[in-house]
This record gives sequence, C-alpha cells and structure tokens, in this order.
Amino acid sequence: MDKRRISRFNSIGDINRFNREYTIEKQKILTAHEVLLNEEIEQLSRKIGENQKRLELLKDEETTKLNRKLDSKKAIIEILENRRTFFIGKVIVFFKIRKRKRELAYLQDNFDLIINDAIRGLKSEIYHDSNSLTYLSGNKRTEILDRSRDEIKEIDYAKKTIDELKPLIAGAIGESKVEKEIRKLSDDYILINDYKLEFNPPIYNKRTKDRIYSIQLDHLVVSTSGVFILETKNWSKRSINSLDLRSPVDQIMRTNYALRILMYKALDGYQIRLKKHHWGEKQIPIRNIIVMINEKPKESFRYVKIKLLKELNSYLEFLDPIFSKEEVESIANFLVQRKDHTSINMRYVQ
Repeated sequence: MDKRRISRFNSIGDINRFNREYTIEKQKILTAHEVLLNEEIEQLSRKIGENQKRLELLKDEETTKLNRKLDSKKAIIEILENRRTFFIGKVIVFFKIRKRKRELAYLQDNFDLIINDAIRGLKSEIYHDSNSLTYLSGNKRTEILDRSRDEIKEIDYAKKTIDELKPLIAGAIGESKVEKEIRKLSDDYILINDYKLEFNPPIYNKRTKDRIYSIQLDHLVVSTSGVFILETKNWSKRSINSLDLRSPVDQIMRTNYALRILMYKALDGYQIRLKKHHWGEKQIPIRNIIVMINEKPKESFRYVKIKLLKELNSYLEFLDPIFSKEEVESIANFLVQRKDHTSINMRYVQ
C-alpha cells in the first residue's frame, strides 16, 4: 500500500471495513458536499438580500449628498447674482457665476451617473453573487460531483488497488488468522513469522535440479515435537482447482529441503545443542503443513499435511514430544538469529 501511495490503512481490519463501507463512504462524500453546497447557496442568498438593502441605503445616502451639493451650488449662485459691486468687481463675479453654473449643470446633467458611480462596486458584487446563485441552484448535481471528484477519485484508487492486490491481501488475512490461532497454544510452542533466508552460494537440490538462492515462508513453529513449516493459503475452491497457480506442495517441499540443509549444518557445528541419546545423535524432524483458511483439496500429498485452520492446533498438539524446553529454545534461537540474513555461507550440497 505504501508503494501505491495509500496510507489510510493500518491493518487488515481497516481494509475489510473499507471494502464493506466503500459505497457508503462514496455516498457520505457526496452528501457532505451537498450539505456544504446548500449552506453556500443559503449564505449567498442571504448575502445578496443584505447587499440589496445596503444598496438602497447607499443610493439614498448618495442621492441626499448630491442634492445637498446642488442646493449649495444654487445658493452660492444666488448670492453672487445679488452682490452689488463696481465694474471690475462685476466682471469677476460674472466669471464666478459662470463657473458655478457650469458645475451645477454638470451635476444636474449627470445626476444618475454620479449616483451609479458611487454604488457601482456594491452593484457589481450583487450581480456576480446573483449569477453564482443562479448557476449553483440550477446545476447542483454537477457541482456536487465536481467538488467530490478528488475525494472519490482517491477512494476509487484505493478500491482498485485492493482489488488488484486481492491475492496478497487474502494471504495477509490468512497469515493473521493463523498467527492468532497458534497463539492460543501454550508457551511450549515458539512462533516465528515471515521467515526469510538467502544463500550464497545457493543450495543445490540434485533431485529437482534446483538451485535455491532464497526461501521465504509464512510461519515457523518450533515445539517439543519438532519444527513445523506453515504455508498459509486463503484460497477458494476455484483457486484450488486452477492450473495457473503455483503448487504450494512444491513450494513447501523446496523450503523444507533448504531448511533441512541449514539445520544439518547447525547440528554438525554445534550451533544447536541437543541432549545426547544412548542410541546416537538425535535429528530434528521438520514437518510441512499447508494451512487452508476456507477450503482444502480432498486429496492427500506425500510429505505434506493439508489442514484447515480449525484443524491446525489439534494436529500440532497431537504429536508426541521429543525435545526438552531447553532444546526447543536452542533450535528457536538458532533460527531467529538467522532470520532475514542475506548472506549465509552454504556449500553446495549434492
């Protein structure tokens, strides 16, 4: 998920919940944007109404101011016309009166224009808001979809990714269930999850003509009855019968071979300490179990047990103990110390 730039999931439970609520989540996004849009329309409508009232008040104020200015111009002209003076004074007064009359005429001729200039900004705001209100009210569905697009695109991408990674996710779910099941057992069982090793040089299996460069298995269980390789398959009946999927039997047998070689070397080098038996040197049995979460094939297979999840613990507990607690810890410690090692020096085994 991180590689796909999806960070919303922290667990398998989150993914399962998302799958269940995918359609509901999309509808919630649409509903949330519909609520926000309705609020925006309501606020816009309220704003337009308030601005229209402001416009009327502003228009009245500007009209009153302009009328006062006209009355002032008229009064000044009347005073100048009634003023008595000598010839030169009359010439000066004449030009003053002419100037004032021009100013008065301009105000009278452009009365409406002057008022409109004063209220233009508010009228423009009301005009644009009215256009927005008309568009939003008439195109609500289109607008909701447009505003929801990025969020819906994000969850559609998450859903598409989950569908594409369904086999991996199903495997992770299966592994999680197996881990929970094994943890129901006593402390005599040591669980190691997601076990990986790389071999340099590779291990050579002469029978299969296979060079094993690495192994990776879902779980290892170390107990008083030996070591168990667990491969989990969360497969449907259709997947079980599919010829396109790799055989889990071949897969687990390949892992078993490499792990046996590793354990042989550990016993030879005394990296694993087992108590001596009066018959001779003890060996560590490594058993193969394919755990099926839902369905399992009817057939049986050599060297591999196929168990449903509900059958797993009873099988593990059924086998007789052959190691002490100290021996179990020695085996587990050796395996844990080598987990995720990328360079284990192994000779070719013919």
